[in-house]
Amino acid sequence: MTTPAWFVELLAVSEALAAVDRADIAAWRGPGADDADPDPAGDDVPPLSVRLGSLGREFAEHSAELSPAQRREVLRILEEVQVSGGEADGTAVTTGFFEALLSAWDRGFDLRTIWPDIGPDSRAYCLAWNRFIGVESPDWMS
Repeated sequence: MTTPAWFVELLAVSEALAAVDRADIAAWRGPGADDADPDPAGDDVPPLSVRLGSLGREFAEHSAELSPAQRREVLRILEEVQVSGGEADGTAVTTGFFEALLSAWDRGFDLRTIWPDIGPDSRAYCLAWNRFIGVESPDWMS
């Protein structure tokens, strides 16, 4: 699967996110593969939703180390994919990145700190996911 241009743009926002993605690609390719400098735009990469899940976990774990502009840019790109990207890409964003982010929230990540920067379609997905799994969304999410 070739990596979409928007995902390459997403990785360019933060070296920490790019490093996680490179590590995922290297693990996907396995020992002995030529992973010295994996090409994140290549065909031999994990599924997009898996890669986005890793980025969501990394984003939650290290969001305080990202600048506010970097956090906003990551969330802007992901919102744009949901608004004007294809269905497969939008689904990968929601089931990969945002479900990982909500899972991190369950484990103590302060989602409230970035909630104002999350776009309306992404927020709507998060609220719908909470309803689907039976989690009551706090008032600040409305």
